Amino acid sequence: HVERPIRLPVWPVVNGLAFTLLDILGLREAASRLEDWLGGRVAPMSLDKRMADPFVLLVHHRHGFDVWDPIRPLFQAIIGLPEGFPAHPHRGFETVTMTMQGGFRHRDSMGVKQVYSDGQVQWLTAGRGMLHEEMWHWAGKDSFSRGECEVYQLWLNLPSQRGMEQPSTAVLDPPVRTVAPGVEVRRLGGGASSPDFIGEAAPPPSDMDSRVQFGGGPEDRSVGPSLARDDVALLQVKLAPGSRLDLPLPAAATTLLYVRRGSVNVGGEHLPQHHLAYTRREGNTLTMAVEAGERDADVLVLAGIPLQQPVASSGTWVVGSQAELQKADADYAAGRFGIPWDHKISDEEWLSWTRTRGPRL
Repeated sequence: HVERPIRLPVWPVVNGLAFTLLDILGLREAASRLEDWLGGRVAPMSLDKRMADPFVLLVHHRHGFDVWDPIRPLFQAIIGLPEGFPAHPHRGFETVTMTMQGGFRHRDSMGVKQVYSDGQVQWLTAGRGMLHEEMWHWAGKDSFSRGECEVYQLWLNLPSQRGMEQPSTAVLDPPVRTVAPGVEVRRLGGGASSPDFIGEAAPPPSDMDSRVQFGGGPEDRSVGPSLARDDVALLQVKLAPGSRLDLPLPAAATTLLYVRRGSVNVGGEHLPQHHLAYTRREGNTLTMAVEAGERDADVLVLAGIPLQQPVASSGTWVVGSQAELQKADADYAAGRFGIPWDHKISDEEWLSWTRTRGPRL
């Protein structure tokens, strides 16, 4: 099953509207290439519960921030849209934010601050509940340099027995590994590494979760949230023209592919840029190839064993039942997640806020 996700104009909205007009005129390839170059759209993908289990949501952001952009201050001052996502709650699942250009400044209700960008990955287990903010960040943000930001945001369901565990977060620095002629792979997270599940094609680095933080305390050197998911593997795969990659995968695994750049042949079927594919749960190998004469391809691969458990989601909750959704709403309304703060306050003010108005779960 292949689909082309909707792409919404934002950051900067003028670019996004121009690219959308090109789409309407039938110039999709030109629109995709310009978006890749200049930024201005976001593609939210609400994933099919049956075909995508354990994956819930995938979002591809490509944005550009220019000092001279006349619409930029209007968005902030008049429309009230800040450059990022102010404090909001999560419960019952994990978020994985994979950066390509730029990234985020993260602050949460547990007292943890992380700034990550340019290839780094944040793996956050919301567990029983927390608040966090994600504000766009890039090198030289305080100067007059243009801000280039491109990230994937993934929501990954938790096994029901882990749904109410303590929140934790880790920042990963995935290395690039050449696994075949013309093929580079970065392991973006997940601990799956058995011979029939990725195996030696892209094993997780042993130090992948070496910077794990629990609730703002000292760093914990135990197994962190990414390696704990031995049922999941997240990969960025780059293929040069004429190259091919064979990935071993269990027949029961869910495997999704999203093409960031170029196009790729998957099992003999063509997958163009900015398209999402749900592969069939059959066979034991996923084959990706780029024909000679084509552009380089950049593909996100999400592979995971289905949890096969009830899922109830609403807003920023992913839990197991309607009753659990109602409990999350009630806990948030009662302030048990903590009280949201203004994204403009200083780090000192934010830390003081979390100490006095932090979570009570």
